Amino acid sequence: MAWLRWMTSLSVAALVTSALTASAADAEAPNSGDAPETSDPEGAPATDAPPGPPLPGDDDDETPEPPLVPPALDTVAGHLNVGLGASWVIPFANLESGQSQGDAMGSGPGVSLDLAYGVSRSVALGVFGQGAFLGEGDNCPDCTTTSYAFGGFIRYHLVQGVRFDPWMAAGIGYRLTSIDSPAGKVDYAGIEWLRLQVGGDWYAFDKLAFGPFVELDLGRYTDKSPGGVDTSANHWQFASGVRVVFDLPGK
Repeated sequence: MAWLRWMTSLSVAALVTSALTASAADAEAPNSGDAPETSDPEGAPATDAPPGPPLPGDDDDETPEPPLVPPALDTVAGHLNVGLGASWVIPFANLESGQSQGDAMGSGPGVSLDLAYGVSRSVALGVFGQGAFLGEGDNCPDCTTTSYAFGGFIRYHLVQGVRFDPWMAAGIGYRLTSIDSPAGKVDYAGIEWLRLQVGGDWYAFDKLAFGPFVELDLGRYTDKSPGGVDTSANHWQFASGVRVVFDLPGK
């Protein structure tokens, strides 16, 4: 019966070994009934993507407002401006009714002086003086003419804070014209109803500038000596030239 006891011992050993092997396999196998683990959004690593723009009305938005651009420096108000001009003058229209300016005088050089004071950022008020030295006329080859005018003006400056200063001006004045001929001397005088100028000054230095200008004058002679004016008529005068400008206290 020894073989029976030996077979029984082997059977028991085989059963124990099988039971231990099954227990170890069950301990290592995952629990299929549990839900799969998911990553926590709050625990996810930060990305390099830039944040989006702040939403309107966000109380947490502390972004500073962009700085305001300061206005250009005021270079007119409180400034004293002196201009010296040289030009070529062309008269046309009439001395009086039936008497053309071109018959008695031709074109010629002119000079001018203006003095202005800035009363605001763009506006200056001033006075002017002008002299023109004109040549012979179509029907008076031996005539020489001198013409002087003086008056006041208002000048508007278009921009600020730049080296080139464009402007335009309007004024009124009084004109005196004297014509010398072999027959004698005749003087005319009258109101300069309108004096228009457009120009620009380029500042090479803070107190010194130069630039071009054009001018158109409209007037009417009401006095003549000797003889007096029979019937007054409008006269015109065109001038174009350059100015040298002195500005105090400087741009």
